[in-house]
Amino acid sequence: MFDYKKLGLRAGLEIHQQLNSGHKLFCSCPITKSNEFPVEIKRKLRVVPSELGEYDVAAEYEYLRDRSFLYLSNPESSCLVELDEQPPKPMNENALKTVVQLAKLLHSDVAGEIHVMRKTVIDGSAVTGFQRTALIATGGYLELSGQQLAIQTINLEEDSAPAVSRGDTVEYCTEPNVRANCADAKHSAQYRLDRLGTPLVEIATDSTLGTPQEVKEAAEKIGTLLRSLDVVRGLGSIRQDVNVSIAEGCRVEIKGFQALADIEKLVDNEIARQLSLLEIRDGLRNRNFKKAEVCEDVTEIFANSEANLVKKVLAEGGRIAAGKLPEFAGLMKRECGDRTFGKELSGYAAAFGLGIIHSDELEKFPFLKKDFDSLRERLHASGEDIVFIVAGHGAEKAANAVIERANQCVVGVPKETRVADGTGSRYARPLPGSGRLYPESDVPSISMERFMDVEVPKTLDERREELDIPEQLAEQIVRSKYYEWFTKLKGYDAVLAATIFLSTYKDLGRRGYDVSKISFEDLEGIMKAVFESGLPKSSVTLVLEEVSQGASLQVALSKYKPDFDVESLVRAVVADNPGKTESALIGIVMARAKGRADGKKVSELVRKFSK
Repeated sequence: MFDYKKLGLRAGLEIHQQLNSGHKLFCSCPITKSNEFPVEIKRKLRVVPSELGEYDVAAEYEYLRDRSFLYLSNPESSCLVELDEQPPKPMNENALKTVVQLAKLLHSDVAGEIHVMRKTVIDGSAVTGFQRTALIATGGYLELSGQQLAIQTINLEEDSAPAVSRGDTVEYCTEPNVRANCADAKHSAQYRLDRLGTPLVEIATDSTLGTPQEVKEAAEKIGTLLRSLDVVRGLGSIRQDVNVSIAEGCRVEIKGFQALADIEKLVDNEIARQLSLLEIRDGLRNRNFKKAEVCEDVTEIFANSEANLVKKVLAEGGRIAAGKLPEFAGLMKRECGDRTFGKELSGYAAAFGLGIIHSDELEKFPFLKKDFDSLRERLHASGEDIVFIVAGHGAEKAANAVIERANQCVVGVPKETRVADGTGSRYARPLPGSGRLYPESDVPSISMERFMDVEVPKTLDERREELDIPEQLAEQIVRSKYYEWFTKLKGYDAVLAATIFLSTYKDLGRRGYDVSKISFEDLEGIMKAVFESGLPKSSVTLVLEEVSQGASLQVALSKYKPDFDVESLVRAVVADNPGKTESALIGIVMARAKGRADGKKVSELVRKFSK
C-alpha cells in the first residue's frame, strides 16, 4: 500500500465512448461490425506539420518506424470517406445532440460555434493519417465522494480503426476471415475499417485524482452517466485512458484500458513502475553511468551460431544488431511495475516488431553463451555491463531505440504514451504535443445555436427512483440496452417486461435462440395477448422461442391460445391422481396444458379441488 499523498500522486482520465447515432460521424455508413472484408488497400503514411509549422514528436516517431499499412474494408460498413477517396459529408447531427446532452449533464459550457480539426495520427489507425476532432464544450464538473472533479474538455471525434495485426504478430483479432491473405501481409500492419469513423465522445478530466480509488470512482460515475445517453453498448464501446504521475516522475498516458474493476491495480502498477525507474536512476548515477553508444551490426559473429532462433532469422535475410549498456549489470531482472526492467526495455524494440536477448538472462539461452562471449569481446564489455542483441529485419532501428531509452534512465521517468497490457502497460510512443493539430478545411464551421435547447435525459438514478418494481430489477433494467423498449412496455406489466429483457432473453441466448429476430412490435403483441386475450405468462417464453426461430407472431400465439377449460382439466387430474402432492398435480396439469395455462391460476385451482 502506497502513501499516495506523500508520493504526490496525480491522476486524470480521458473517457472515450462510442455513440449510437445511427451512422458514422462524416458519412452515412451504419455503425456495425463486419465479418468479411473483400476489399484490401495498402498505404504508407507521412508526417505533416501543424498549422504553426511544428512536427509532433509522436508522429515523427511513428514515421521513423517506416511501416506499411494494409486496410481491410467491406462496403456494408465503410465507404470512400473512410478510404480517403471522398470528402467528408456533414457532421452527424444526432451525435452532436448527444454530446450536448452530455455537456449539460456535466455542467459544461457548450461552444457557440465548433471548428473541426485534424489530429495527426500515423500509427495506421486512420487511412487519412489524421483523426477529425471537434471541441464541443469546456469546463464543468462531476460530483465524487467528498470532492468535485473538474472537467477540462468534451470533444466529438472519429473512432479509430482497430488493429488486426501490427506486423508479424496478430494482437487483436483471431478470426481468419478478417486477416489479409496477400503475400506481404505479415510485413504490414493490418487494420479493419468497420469501426473507423464511428462517432466517439472524449471526456477529459483534470489531474486532481489523488488515489486509485478516486480514479475508479470517477471512471464508474462517468460510465454510468454515459449510459443515460444514446451510446453503443458492449465490449470495446468504452475505453479509459489513464494519466498518472508522481512528484519525482512524469506524466504517463496509459491508453485503452477497459477492465474497470482492475483500474486501481493499473494505477498502482504504474506508481510502482515509476518508483522503480527512479531507483534505477539513482543507482546509475551512483555507478557514474554516462552514455550508451549506438548499436553495431554483429551478424558475422552469429553466422555460425547453433541457436535455431538465430539460424531462422539469418535464413530469412535478417540481421543481428547488438548494444552495450555500461554499468547496467544486475538491473535487468529488477521488478518494474508488473514486469522486469529487462522487459520494460524490450518493449522499445517491440515497437518495431522485435525483442531483445540480454546477458542477464543467458541461463534461459545456454546455447548462446559462446556467441555472447564473442560479443563481449567485440563490444569491449566488462562484467559490469549488459550486452544485448536484436535479431530480425530492422534490427538496428530496434536496438537503437533500446539504447536511446537506456540513456534516458539517468533522467528517471520519461514522458510517454503506453498501452494497457493486463493491469500493467507497455511502451507505445512518445507523449504527443500540440504540434499534431491543424484545421480541417473540408468541413465548414458549425453553429451550435439549434442544439442549445436540447432536452437533457434523466440519469440512471432518476430513472430507477421512478420505477415501482423490485430494487434489483430496477437497478439492472435502467442499465440495459433494452431500457427504451422497456419504458414503452412497462404500462402493461413492468415486472414482466423487465424479466423478459433481463432473464428470458439471456436464457434464450444461452440455448441458441436468436433474440435479434424479436422486434418491438412482437413484444408489444405478446404483452397485449397476456393482458387482453388471456395468454398465460408461463407461455411468453414459448412464444418468444417460436418468434426467434422466424415464426410470425400470429402463428406463435395461435399455438398457445388459452382456448380450453382449465378448471375442468384440473378437476380431472385431481380425480385421476388420488394421493398425489399439490406440486405433482400442478406438474401434470401444466404438462397436459402445453403452455396454454397460467401457472398461478393452476396452482390456485389445484389447491381448491384437492382439499
